[in-house]
Amino acid sequence: MGEFFVFLLCYMWYILSLYRFCNQYLNGFKIDKRIFVPLLFAIETAVSLSGSAGFPYILSAILHHILFTGLFLTAASDTVMKKIFAAFVLIAVRTFAWNFGCSFFSCLVLIFQKRMTGGQMINIEPWLDGVIAAAAYIPVITAQNILRKKMDSVFDFKTNSWYLMTSVLLICMAAVVDIANWGASNGIMVVSHMDSAIGGSLYYDQIFSHIEICILSVLTACIAGGFVFFMNKVSIEQRQKEWYNSQIHFYKMLNGQYSQMERLRHDMKNHVLSLYGLWKGGEWDKMGNYLETMAERGNIDTGDEATGSKAVDALLYEKKQQAKQRNISFASDVVIPKECTVNEFDLCVLFGNILDNALNECGRIDERHSPFINIMSYKVKKCLLISAGNSTVMKNQKEMKKGIGYLNIEDAIRKYNGTFQIKVKDGRFEIDILLPFSDGCDTKQTI
Repeated sequence: MGEFFVFLLCYMWYILSLYRFCNQYLNGFKIDKRIFVPLLFAIETAVSLSGSAGFPYILSAILHHILFTGLFLTAASDTVMKKIFAAFVLIAVRTFAWNFGCSFFSCLVLIFQKRMTGGQMINIEPWLDGVIAAAAYIPVITAQNILRKKMDSVFDFKTNSWYLMTSVLLICMAAVVDIANWGASNGIMVVSHMDSAIGGSLYYDQIFSHIEICILSVLTACIAGGFVFFMNKVSIEQRQKEWYNSQIHFYKMLNGQYSQMERLRHDMKNHVLSLYGLWKGGEWDKMGNYLETMAERGNIDTGDEATGSKAVDALLYEKKQQAKQRNISFASDVVIPKECTVNEFDLCVLFGNILDNALNECGRIDERHSPFINIMSYKVKKCLLISAGNSTVMKNQKEMKKGIGYLNIEDAIRKYNGTFQIKVKDGRFEIDILLPFSDGCDTKQTI
């Protein structure tokens, strides 16, 4: 009975560690932890009973993984693939660390018993098996706590395809260890031939079998962990490359527009003389056409007001021209207040990705349905509010969360401790972004 309470204590410690891990990397839980913990305990109990009822080890392991993942999908609040990834990470950690712990502590017990019994045939008592199973949760808890401090970048700004690929690898690695344990549960995996005596041979067979499980668990954990962190590094470098390419595009666009303005200024003397001649001759229509041509070549739009940021001015003009070429209605009323602390590049990342997504969505809509793009920004208390809307064929906001553009928007918002809200309804997409001017500004109070 004592081993049961030891197991229960270690197990509740494990669940608490697991709950903290999920609470940090997922957007909370749909259900209270007083319900989540008993449900998780019920899953473990059901799996244990299935093993006691004669179920093969491999079937019990599959049942545990399915129920565990199902609990995450129903109880956690986040995207489906992120919840599956979190569940598979915890499944892999538990599988690797728990099996390593069981084999490691079993080796210690076998060695201790052999010394105490003077080399007689060794069998681990059932009650001692329970203590070993409880102690095996210690490396699981340790691994979960270490990863909880190391996986911030792994869970941030990833696409669904990234989560899917890494999840498949993790569950495959866990399956390797499960299959190895299934083999161990059906017979000794390693035969030592180190002692002719029956007892000695059995002892060494058990020792080497447990060592094999330890080595296999460590190797698969290293492969799985190395793959996840390597793919995370690749993802970060890819996103940095996207930012770099966006910056190059932005400065090329700015340089092109400034070059046009410089050419216009260089020829201003000749333009003034030409306009004076047209005015003197009373050729008003030709004079109007001449002025219109100057405005187009100089990127001057008399219907727009300056936003307060030359970079945003240039960006809005560029996107407006693209919308015009595609027969998309474009309306903007953007004001960047002087006290805004968001740098121009991050502003262009936000406006650029919002408008690129809007142009792509409007491009999927027939011109007869009058696709439109509206964007505005202004000061709200001590925050910058960016509000945009456009025509869309999306059914819900989850469809937007698949591309790099969305991740860039989310990254820029998080950089300034901002908040955002997305709505998709009746063929209209809307996004509202609130960015504080300083770290001390509370966006919740502003809303």
